[in-house]
Amino acid sequence: MNYNKTGKRIIVPLAIAACLSAGLTGCGKKSTEEHLEAAKQFANANNSDAAIIEFKNAIKSNPKAPEPRFELGKYYLQTGDFDGAEKELNRALDLGQSASEVIPYLSVAYQKTGAENALAGVDFQMEGMTAVESAEVGFYKMQAMAQLGKNEDALALIDQLETLDTGSVYKGLALTYRDIINENAEGALSSLKALREQAPQNKDVLQQLGKLALATGDKALAMDAFGDYVEGNPTDVTSKFAYITLLIEAGKTEDADPMVTELLNNNPQHPLLNQYKGIIEANAGNYEKAMSFLETAMRNGNSNPAIRLLGGYVAYQMQDFAAANEYLSEVAPALPADHPALRMLADSLLQMGQGEDASQILNRVEVDGEAGASLFSKAGYQLLRQGNVVDAKAMIEKSGTMSETAEDLARLGVLQLSVNDIDGLVNLEAAAKMAPESVVTQRTLITAYMTTNKLDKAKAASLEWAEKEPDNHTPHLFLAEIAFKQGDKEGALAEIEKAKALNPGTTEIDLVQARLLLSESDVPAAVAVLNDILKKEPGNVQARDVLYTVAVQTNEADAAAVAQGVYDQLQKTPDDLNLRLLAGRIAFANNEDDRVMSLLAPVQATVKTPKLFWNLKGQTLIRQNDVKGAAAHYDAWLKLYPQDKTAVLGMLLLLDAQQQYQQGLNLTNAFLAKQPDSQVKLLKAHFLAMTRQPKPAKAILDDMPENVKALPFVRSIYARVAILEGKSADAVKDAMTAYDANPNSQNALLVVAAYETSGQAPKVNPFIDSHLEAHPADIRIAMLKAERLIGSDKEGAKSVYAGILEQMPENFVVLNNLAYLYYEDGELNKAMELARKAVGLQPKNADSVDTLAQILIQQDKYEESLSLYESVVNDQPVADIVYLNYVQLLLDMGKKEVARRKMRNQEFTTTDGQKRAERIRVRYSL
Repeated sequence: MNYNKTGKRIIVPLAIAACLSAGLTGCGKKSTEEHLEAAKQFANANNSDAAIIEFKNAIKSNPKAPEPRFELGKYYLQTGDFDGAEKELNRALDLGQSASEVIPYLSVAYQKTGAENALAGVDFQMEGMTAVESAEVGFYKMQAMAQLGKNEDALALIDQLETLDTGSVYKGLALTYRDIINENAEGALSSLKALREQAPQNKDVLQQLGKLALATGDKALAMDAFGDYVEGNPTDVTSKFAYITLLIEAGKTEDADPMVTELLNNNPQHPLLNQYKGIIEANAGNYEKAMSFLETAMRNGNSNPAIRLLGGYVAYQMQDFAAANEYLSEVAPALPADHPALRMLADSLLQMGQGEDASQILNRVEVDGEAGASLFSKAGYQLLRQGNVVDAKAMIEKSGTMSETAEDLARLGVLQLSVNDIDGLVNLEAAAKMAPESVVTQRTLITAYMTTNKLDKAKAASLEWAEKEPDNHTPHLFLAEIAFKQGDKEGALAEIEKAKALNPGTTEIDLVQARLLLSESDVPAAVAVLNDILKKEPGNVQARDVLYTVAVQTNEADAAAVAQGVYDQLQKTPDDLNLRLLAGRIAFANNEDDRVMSLLAPVQATVKTPKLFWNLKGQTLIRQNDVKGAAAHYDAWLKLYPQDKTAVLGMLLLLDAQQQYQQGLNLTNAFLAKQPDSQVKLLKAHFLAMTRQPKPAKAILDDMPENVKALPFVRSIYARVAILEGKSADAVKDAMTAYDANPNSQNALLVVAAYETSGQAPKVNPFIDSHLEAHPADIRIAMLKAERLIGSDKEGAKSVYAGILEQMPENFVVLNNLAYLYYEDGELNKAMELARKAVGLQPKNADSVDTLAQILIQQDKYEESLSLYESVVNDQPVADIVYLNYVQLLLDMGKKEVARRKMRNQEFTTTDGQKRAERIRVRYSL
């Protein structure tokens, strides 16, 4: 409505004026000039839609006139439509608009659209252009040359621009580029600062100053320059993003908020904007809102470590410790054992009361000096994937300058330590001194001292804590563990009694006592304590877990009874996920695979599902030989956690078993690109050897320590490499070493290959026989034996194949091969039974169809045979022998014309196929 009203107020007077001036000729059609005038009035009224319509009407009224396009191009520049501006200005130039008028505007359009090649070809000194215009156009031309890597041409142009008789800021900008090209950043910055004083609001000065300041690390100057630039050029989204990022990194989230909100309104699913909004809301203490934005960012593909760390922090501030722990557990498997970020997981486990698990994590961390104090009690951040130090530092910057509060010091200290910044230790210890009442911080420090065997420091800190908080039982639990480690059993028990007196009936204390008793091998006393816990808390999963472990390893408890107790308790509390997973572990340990799958069936596999579920289900599927199910499971796992080493190893095992060696190699490369790992690197060498790439495989092996080279698995890779390099004599010893250590199918086949390629073929059959005698269930080697017997002992081959079918009745290859052997010997009934079963398993397999079809032909069942052939030859490429058997059947059935067409349409690829096809053509005149 506003548009229509505004249009009437402006257009009616113009129309009346036109009628008056035209007299009796009428007023139904405007001239080009009238359309242009109307367009300018709309533009002055900020009605861009109407202005553009009138500009286009002017063009329609006189398509060959350059001025309307020139004016429209200039207007597009004003409104930020730089592609449109470039198009219209070029057309105006083509139609005859003065180049001296067009070029200054066109150069700006080129600069904005990134058309460097076009801009580099612009003449900046055309007749009619002022020195000021030449300076601006020349600057853009020179800038384009520099961006195209034509530095010599750019420097030559700067020399020309220096001679211009003008004080234009663009001349100064061009001269500044001389320093930029010559890598004199300090001189360029100095010049740009002076130019800013000359032209404080010039967009190109501000943009160049911001970019150069950012490149040289002067973020304060960059932020200041981009701030002024964005204020004058609010439609430049790219620069606005740069400014927002600088504000966020500097902790000025309130300043960034309006711009982020504005951009989010236009693109509510943008992952980076949602991340920034999450940071802003988190800094403002609006944690629920922050989590909503962060989740939106992650759903839309923003999975960088920084946002996951922030997600963990926000969850922690919401006191959702379970969610914080889940975030941390998500990325921990991807980290090498010596990465300090593992300490973040230790702190999260402590928040969940899982002190022992936290200690185990800390034991994996190589702590230098007192860096163990870097347990992350106040973090709530998720740790980095693959030791990404850059993102860790970015998160430290995002946390802002160091606060004096204990909470901020602890948070900052944790992040600093995660990137090996020793200042983090100072901040964390300072936090502990400032907030002695913080159980998490005190626990973090003391546990760190204990895991690094700094027992005196741990004891001193615990005593100081106990003195300051005489009613707190927690420091006495630490003192008890310290006393046990120092061999003071009586002192340890005394500390436990103190803890009980302060907090009677607490199972946490009882669990500590039980574990300490176990460490002293006082198993009966520990079992008694654990049973007391379960009487008070039947659903205590930790107690049941420890008790089952004790029952399995000793005779002090009945393992079957303990297991049944877990199953019974699960019936009462079926929603207890930790208890369900414990039950699954027990069933797995007892080889009850069906029970494991039944127990895991109700668990929803999501990003929040514990890793134990994924590993337990994957191992069970593998043990059940459910290759398809296991592959789908590990694929789903890797989609959620692509850097989870356990998931990668499981998938590599499956790919190796399925002989999908290239896929295995691809997976190792993807993993190693983000996380160095010796074990996966060895597997890469294995897959390189299996894909016949001996040189890179050997390079990996040669780089390993001597003790690793001696491993049987590594010796098997060396054997394969030697065979591929034509050094089979060297391969035999390595192959036998690998086989003796692990006499599986793969190593047995390796020995066979080494014997055959090293001139020791007579040793193959005796080796196969000895292997099958020791491992009669090895189907793969049994099939190899049968294949080797076909040419020399057909009855022996039949016997071996029959034995395989007793173990694996639906082995497709064996069914087909044995059927063919019976067919060759005229035992058609036996052959028929096996061949039909094979085709039933794989109805589109051309080889099995051919076997069955040939048997049917011998029984004069031509129509059924023909139907079988046509079910495969018309849908897919088949071997020459199969196709020619089909053609022969057509001829035998009197279908000569059909056979002729089939022969014309088929190209035979093998020499035998080509010769047989020619014989058929000659014999039947095809």
